[in-house]
Amino acid sequence: MILLLRITKQNGGRKIARKLRDWYPGAVYHIMHRGVRRKPIFEDEMDHQVLLQIIKTSLSKYNCWLHAYCLMTNHVHLLIETGDIEIGKFMKYMSECYAIYYNHKYGYRGHVFESRYKSCLVKEDAYFLQTSRYIHLNPVKAQMADYPEYYLWSSYRTMIGITDDGITEKKKTLAYFPKNSIYQYREFVEDIGHKYIVQEQHIRKMIGEDELWLPW
Repeated sequence: MILLLRITKQNGGRKIARKLRDWYPGAVYHIMHRGVRRKPIFEDEMDHQVLLQIIKTSLSKYNCWLHAYCLMTNHVHLLIETGDIEIGKFMKYMSECYAIYYNHKYGYRGHVFESRYKSCLVKEDAYFLQTSRYIHLNPVKAQMADYPEYYLWSSYRTMIGITDDGITEKKKTLAYFPKNSIYQYREFVEDIGHKYIVQEQHIRKMIGEDELWLPW
């Protein structure tokens, strides 16, 4: 596991050391990356498609596997597993490529994403599954879709076999269910009871998404 300090900025003449994120080969993260000042990072359908293509290229370049994702209006959620390259390189490449595209298209300058993405190590099987559920329910909780499969910009439609986005790795997630059952995974995600309310609150707190659910 890597535990290092990085000198990041000066505050009143004093340098501040920021701890690098924990990483080891095979580490799994829940990542949330938000638009700078929480501004929208997608303006049309093409923007979503471009970021998904950039993610696909980034996964191949940095030997990572994507287990779940959701592209919201002003932020993205990723459930991602690293290989032998630490997660920061993947995120830097992905963010910079999309920023170049976005700024060129709309005539903007400067940052598109907040400089410090939020991440949480996912170490337990139960937490992995709950995070997958949390990510896929984001549009429903934000009242952007009645059901997760109605939302086009997440991995859920791929997970349940409606389509194939070419970037989502389904095997690890479905392996938690008897006979890799898509039906049981779907039932797990779409359970409308209050069975998972505590887990949802914990995940939201851990990733720093502590505001009320909002339609973006």
